[in-house]
Amino acid sequence: MELYKNAKQLEKDIEWLAQSCSLPHFATSRLSKHEYDDFVKNLTSGTMVNNEFVTNYYEKLFNVHGLVKPKWTKKINEEMLPALAFVPGAGMCIVLEKTANGRWKCDSVEGIKYHDLTAPDLLFSPIRVERKPEAEKSAYEMFKQVALREKPRIVQAAVATLSINFLALGTSFYSMQVYDRVIPTHGMSTLVALSIGVFIAILLEMILKVARSTILDHSSVAMDKSYSHNIFDRFLKIRLDSLPQSIGTLSAQLQSYIAIRTFISTAALYFVIDFPFTLFFLAIIIMVGGFMMGIVPFVFFFLSLGAAFFFRDKIEFLTYQSVAASNRKLGLLVEAVEAAETLKASGHSYATLSRWNALSEDAIHDDISIRHYTELSGYIAAFLQQLSYAGLVAMGAYMVSSTDSLTMGGLIAITILSGRVLAPLAMLPNLFVQWGRAKMSVKDLDRIYELPRDNEGVEKPLSPADIAPNYRCQAVKFSYAEGTPPIVLSNLTINTGEKIAILGVIGSGKSTILKMLAGLYAPKEGQILLDNIDIQQIARDKLSDTIGYLSQSTKLISGTLRDNLILGLVGIEDKQIMEAAAKTGLSMLINALPKGLDTIVPEGGNSVSGGQKQLIAITRMVLTNPKIWLLDEPTANMDDVTENKIMQILSTSITKEQTLVVVTHKPTLLRLVDRIIIMTPQGIVMDGPRDEILGKIANAQRLKQEAAQAAAQQNNPASNNNEKEGQE
Repeated sequence: MELYKNAKQLEKDIEWLAQSCSLPHFATSRLSKHEYDDFVKNLTSGTMVNNEFVTNYYEKLFNVHGLVKPKWTKKINEEMLPALAFVPGAGMCIVLEKTANGRWKCDSVEGIKYHDLTAPDLLFSPIRVERKPEAEKSAYEMFKQVALREKPRIVQAAVATLSINFLALGTSFYSMQVYDRVIPTHGMSTLVALSIGVFIAILLEMILKVARSTILDHSSVAMDKSYSHNIFDRFLKIRLDSLPQSIGTLSAQLQSYIAIRTFISTAALYFVIDFPFTLFFLAIIIMVGGFMMGIVPFVFFFLSLGAAFFFRDKIEFLTYQSVAASNRKLGLLVEAVEAAETLKASGHSYATLSRWNALSEDAIHDDISIRHYTELSGYIAAFLQQLSYAGLVAMGAYMVSSTDSLTMGGLIAITILSGRVLAPLAMLPNLFVQWGRAKMSVKDLDRIYELPRDNEGVEKPLSPADIAPNYRCQAVKFSYAEGTPPIVLSNLTINTGEKIAILGVIGSGKSTILKMLAGLYAPKEGQILLDNIDIQQIARDKLSDTIGYLSQSTKLISGTLRDNLILGLVGIEDKQIMEAAAKTGLSMLINALPKGLDTIVPEGGNSVSGGQKQLIAITRMVLTNPKIWLLDEPTANMDDVTENKIMQILSTSITKEQTLVVVTHKPTLLRLVDRIIIMTPQGIVMDGPRDEILGKIANAQRLKQEAAQAAAQQNNPASNNNEKEGQE
């Protein structure tokens, strides 16, 4: 029997579960409107809702809410509760508990009901929250977790490396057998057998090397994906007031995870396999040639190790300096690109070029010094390796000539193996460079991970189904840095449907207050309550659904014009876009462009003017239709005609139930509001109905003018005398 009769019934249950269900498993992770619309977009009246489709759909819903994949059964018991139950033909309900009379208490879209749940066609699944690992508190912990997830591949690569090192013994023992058995006895059949054997060993070694390379490539891709996702996700969640000011340096730090991934994949095999195998090959040399032959590579092993560690601190220090200089160079480059117009107009290019040359020179000198010490360490390792080889040959020749403890074949095998003993040590200088870059990268990323995020300290941000557009600010203080005067907002209430303008001199904190009302900034002291909920406890996506914020300087993203108009929106059709564009006047620009909505917007969006950017942003807000409109100088870059059109759009688009807060210096925008707040850095100095505040401002200006005239007359007696004479 089918669980649902049609798609409409299924959508009704899904909507209740995702948007209204009070069970904590769903309530604490409610889907935003955009997420929900995206989730049900493939549910149409013609959708075939067979049982397989239904169960798969609920599995996807469980996954979205972070719940364990459903385990469907035909029977229910109390240990399963809370559980999802399907009653064929009637839909879904959540089983909460078993009552004393044996019936089951269930919650559904129709409310609380009691069922027997004994029919044979019922389907059940327990509802369990997915166990999640503790959230990464630092970049180091994140790198560690991702690296441990790749442990199986690293182990496979280590096994391959181990096998490669064992197969490498084949060449040495082949040479030993040829010199000791084949040549003295002219045993051609033995030579053929040995040659076939060593060919197989060499072929297997090559296959294992290719396999190891493939495994490490897959591991690198997986780690790269996880690292880049985690780091960029963390960056996007940093609260806006905590973002570092240097964009270029921040960009370099965010990309530095590549150095960490390279070091992890290289160092893991080196310290687990390559380095320990030097001691293994040393033991083989002692086994073949005796203790005296082992003394020579043993001594040179520690000499090479000492030479490598002698330069370690210097290489690490120079690596730190080189990375820091490279980050500063990228910061200056980004700054120069963004401020190219200012640099040209002010004639400041020469000073920027001078800074660039200085940073380039520092980076070049550091890189040259790193290469110098790395190569010097490598040269010393090669020198010691050659001395070791010569010493082994000399010692071996003496032992072959004067004793029977070593054969010529054994000597050849030992000289081949000696290269395996000291070769890994030549890799140490480059490994120190990687280590220095990785350590620097971890420190940089740790500093980014320490920055406060949206909903900082809130384990499960709230996602209320409905938020009333009203505010209450209590003893709010905000400052951008220690020692700077704080912006104070002692007490402010904004009721649902109010239309408010915030006025004040430059630096009085108008734009900052707007950012705090949008939840982008967090006050250092006090609280901002939205619908009686601390705004910092409401999930960021829920705030974005409720609040429309228009900044003073709109930034466009790279993509198409359509992408910028539906930013953060889903299910918006071109017809809706053009209707909104017709209201704001943006349709004139769209129609004038050869590609229309598909016109490419480059990085920074400088292909359109500042006024057109604002027009695009306002059109997007009209499409969004938020409950709260926060506008920061919305018509600052517009001509009078466009400004009047936008005024008409705002007055008709913003309903009585929606709240408007606008920061402006333009008197024309005051026609939109019914209340005015006057700000100074010390707080609110005036707050009241629009006409009353405008009257007070006019009176204050008149009194100021009269005082200025009186002061001018007192300071100019001649003018007063002339005035008296004229009167006489």
